[in-house]
Amino acid sequence: MEGVEEFRFFLALHGEASRERVRALFPVLVPLLRALGEELAVQGETFRLARPLRLSWFAPLFRERYPSLPEGERALALERLVEAAFASAEAGEPLVDGEGLLRVARAFQEGSQALLKGEARAALHRYGEGLGLLEKAGLPFPGSALALLALAQEAFRPGGKGRETAKKALARAQTPFAKEMAAQLLKAEGPSA
Repeated sequence: MEGVEEFRFFLALHGEASRERVRALFPVLVPLLRALGEELAVQGETFRLARPLRLSWFAPLFRERYPSLPEGERALALERLVEAAFASAEAGEPLVDGEGLLRVARAFQEGSQALLKGEARAALHRYGEGLGLLEKAGLPFPGSALALLALAQEAFRPGGKGRETAKKALARAQTPFAKEMAAQLLKAEGPSA
């Protein structure tokens, strides 16, 4: 059905949206709601996806729709891509395959796998690779990318650069995931740090 993938991508990017906002963007709403079925969670007047963000389904949507996003939503899409990479690593999903920005996602997925195994040095290398690809493409570093880098820095060298990177991540964060990851490190440091 036409519009289903756009609606799915919209909800994946924004996390949740009010009925009013959704209806303004997707005027023929009922067929979309039916098409998404149990994949959609409705709480009062708010819509969100019920399934967790993973590269297995987000990467194809990202690859197809990122180029046509308005400039203002591209940074948010990159932040969600990195979030999906971490969530996919946590869930043990196979590594994402692809070119362009999906190579960034793969680097962050590999880095997250390493971080979750306690391999901070390997995580730093993979995250550095992902950040390098973003820099080469002339794109800003998403808050989620900096938050994960901060966690790896702190795991590798406690009391080192991690806290400063976490502050930068928090300043750029657009999603709850990025804010929580950065805040996690800042809280762990405590007020005296």
